[in-house]
Amino acid sequence: PYPLGGIFRMWAEDSAVIIPNKKSIIQAGAPPMANPMGQQVPLFACMEIAQEDENGKPVLPLFFELEDAQNAVSQAVSFDGGKAEDFEVVGLNLPEAVSLLTNAKQETTAFQF
Repeated sequence: PYPLGGIFRMWAEDSAVIIPNKKSIIQAGAPPMANPMGQQVPLFACMEIAQEDENGKPVLPLFFELEDAQNAVSQAVSFDGGKAEDFEVVGLNLPEAVSLLTNAKQETTAFQF
């Protein structure tokens, strides 16, 4: 796990630069020749595979790589049934995910990196 909250805070305060890996930005839709410098950090999630934390609150896992999200979907399907191709993996960027989390109501889903 990464201390992403602290890293994001440093980025927001202009104390750090977050550079995504090239593979992830291409998986998120950037052209193959895109330079990762200055790109948003893509995150991948499947809304249907939210889990519960120890308090019973739903937590949505977020992944830096598309394959990791797809593997999580496959694992969820192997436990709960269904077809992996029926589950959609969506892309979010890091500021978007943080904004959703910080503006969420107390009873809504949280994110897990």
